[in-house]
Amino acid sequence: MEAFWEREFPREELADYLASLAEQIRRGEIQVAGLRQPLPAHARATISLREKKGRLQAKLHLHFDTLASYVPQQQAALAKELEGFQAVKKRLAASWKALRQAAAGGALPAEHLLAAFVQDCQAFAGQAEPDWEAEMAAFLSHVHNLEEAHRRQQIEMFHHELADIQASLTRCHKELK
Repeated sequence: MEAFWEREFPREELADYLASLAEQIRRGEIQVAGLRQPLPAHARATISLREKKGRLQAKLHLHFDTLASYVPQQQAALAKELEGFQAVKKRLAASWKALRQAAAGGALPAEHLLAAFVQDCQAFAGQAEPDWEAEMAAFLSHVHNLEEAHRRQQIEMFHHELADIQASLTRCHKELK
């Protein structure tokens, strides 16, 4: 489920809307752009304010666990899927760290470290969300280039692709998390 909308507000109207949103949260159900979602008693919030070059940017991120609103069969399936995704993410993070550490000395890492990383990348891609398609394709292209650089023993190209993969990971975590 996803809802998104954007519009300009007079300051007072924006304050009224935010007050209405706060009241919905207090009642335990939120409705935005046609999406109605029951809310649990606890949430995680991230609030940031940034003023730069005459513009103020304020961000509010609310994170609620909605698993309780699913029927039991859906809960079990989703919990299993998330558990698998988290396990793949952990393996990918570990193999990425090992690969970078091995390459830190300027040489090419051992073949088995690259193979483990590539395998974890493929497993991660298999569980990626559909709206990550473009980013995942770019990421996997860099992984392929990394493999090619290793196969051809091109150290500079290998390190260039490591940097590109790191940039891709950073961008995805920032934009898609």
